[in-house]
Amino acid sequence: CYIIAALSPRVGGSFSFNVQHNRVAFPHRSTVGNVNTFTLLRQRSSSSSSHDHQNYNGRHDAIIIDNISFAQTAKSYIRMMRPVTIIQAVGAFLVGRLVILTSASAASTTSSSIMKEVPKILAASISIYLSYGFGMAVNDCADVAIDSMHEEKQHRSVASEHISMRNASFFCVALSISSLILSFCASWKGSNGFPIWNLFNLTIMGMYALGLQRIFLVKNLICGYLAIAPLIGASLLGGGTSILGGDVTGKLYKLACIGFPLQVAREILKDIEDVDVDEGSKKTLPHVVGKRTAKWIAYSLVAMVNGAMIVTPYFWRMFKSTPNVYALSVAIGTPMCIWASILPLSKGQQMLKRSIYVLLL
Repeated sequence: CYIIAALSPRVGGSFSFNVQHNRVAFPHRSTVGNVNTFTLLRQRSSSSSSHDHQNYNGRHDAIIIDNISFAQTAKSYIRMMRPVTIIQAVGAFLVGRLVILTSASAASTTSSSIMKEVPKILAASISIYLSYGFGMAVNDCADVAIDSMHEEKQHRSVASEHISMRNASFFCVALSISSLILSFCASWKGSNGFPIWNLFNLTIMGMYALGLQRIFLVKNLICGYLAIAPLIGASLLGGGTSILGGDVTGKLYKLACIGFPLQVAREILKDIEDVDVDEGSKKTLPHVVGKRTAKWIAYSLVAMVNGAMIVTPYFWRMFKSTPNVYALSVAIGTPMCIWASILPLSKGQQMLKRSIYVLLL
């Protein structure tokens, strides 16, 4: 710290003192000395200010870099969950609850009772979302070696080493625990059917990632079940199937019968895409019967489901409504399935996935 005091210039020359570390200095008795001293101090002050400004900019840049790094890491964790894909599980659950609330046996349901349903439906929806996110994330951990060799999967968070295996495992544990807690919150003061169902799903997903997916056709059946499982969860929330009429439960299970074979067919198409990468690690249908036959089997399942939906009058009576949403879903979904069979394999299975959403409406 420098302190300069200049007395009046009327006194012979100028008298100044410089206090630096408690030392007093008597410079030359000339105004030039005062100017030089003052200039030197301004330079030192300017240099110090510039240095402080650089330090501030450095700290500011470091904060920005840390924020960017945090955002990128958060995105990597979220990508593990396939945040868009798993929305279909929540959608299936909401469709199931909608069927229950609009059923004949629930005709006496009032607006106030529906509003009471909202908190537990919200908690259950988030629980399902996190549980299916766990399934996606834990599968990434199990398939890291295979994904690292797959051209379209090398970018995945664990395969690309953006997230370590240790941190990814902790993330999976956090997702599963959070999902279980929310499932108990959703069924508060009700039966434990929904939390038990959720625990069963988490167990199946974990076993699938740890080895069940390598068993012939088991992978396809598990994926088919998980596609329609939220419909079952919808029937178990609250009092469970015991308080629902047979008509309501029948509608939910008929919807499941539509979604299950369609999802199995889509998984077969995905197996055809991955036949080279899965060689030696998984035994899938294309490995056993060949790509062409596997594709024929997949679209035969699709044709069977669409035929049943169009020809069987039972479905038309069961899902009759005003406006006729079922007729609209068939009119849009069936052409989508036909178009999927014509498209190249990758685009075809994506189109088939979209048709499942439409047909389950």
